[in-house]
Amino acid sequence: MKKQWWGVLLTMVILITGCTPAIPIGLENPGNLLLVEQNLTVEITFTNTITSTVTPSITPFLPSTATVTPIPPTATITPDPKLSQFGPGDVLIPILMYHHVSPNANSEYAVSIDQFRRQMQWLQDEGYQTVSIADMVTAIQVGKLLPHKPIILTFDDGFMDVYENAYPLLTELGYTATMYLIEDVINEHPYVTDDVMEELINAGWELGHHSKSHAYLPGLRNLDEEVCDSRMRLIERFNQPFDSFAYPFAAKDDKSIQVVKDCGYTSGAGNGSFTIHTEERLFFFSRREIKSYFDMQRFITTVTDVR
Repeated sequence: MKKQWWGVLLTMVILITGCTPAIPIGLENPGNLLLVEQNLTVEITFTNTITSTVTPSITPFLPSTATVTPIPPTATITPDPKLSQFGPGDVLIPILMYHHVSPNANSEYAVSIDQFRRQMQWLQDEGYQTVSIADMVTAIQVGKLLPHKPIILTFDDGFMDVYENAYPLLTELGYTATMYLIEDVINEHPYVTDDVMEELINAGWELGHHSKSHAYLPGLRNLDEEVCDSRMRLIERFNQPFDSFAYPFAAKDDKSIQVVKDCGYTSGAGNGSFTIHTEERLFFFSRREIKSYFDMQRFITTVTDVR
């Protein structure tokens, strides 16, 4: 290998100096080479140089490994086929009003047990399901899922015959109702007792307020006592919200309605023919009263007539 380099260097010297080759002298010493051309002597000295070759360490490029955060599976909400969206806004819900359910229909306000049974059985056969006044208010204000054919049953005054005759039948059908209570007559005959009220509460019934003494409200001076103070006592007594107020005799004026609002109620029950309920009528919403002289066709029309 060194001899090859000597040849190369010799050629380079000849090209540079224009010399003709001379006899190389000193080939016995591979580190020196003498070239003689005429009177010119050129000495080439070879130096053994060790060149260190540094081979760079090449780290192959690897793409960064992404941190994969597992995505939890999205819950699939299966719509309940038994429910429909009602509201927000106007809602169609028939509201029926009763007073007595007794063995004999001895007044227009007292339907017989048999009459009541046939009415409730028809409702169930037609697919109606009971909801509460609170459900209706929520549906109007913000919207709510309710049974396809909701209906509200209300009983005014809190008579014991409702507990004795209507409650067992409604329980059998899976129905509940709303009872509007008069504070002063609870535990008095023929009205419900505290124990009865506890049972109805546990069964899912809704309680509303029907004033302290069933007073005629328009023009009344002690409205706060009849409407507000009495309500607070009932809330404490039964641990229920009593959010709905039923006007005694369905009588009201602007002042009494304003007091009902100011006392914190969310609705006011009256009577009337509407089955479509609106935000504007929430503090005197319509209920259709069921009378003892209604035959089944009259009852069916009362429930199904849309206004």
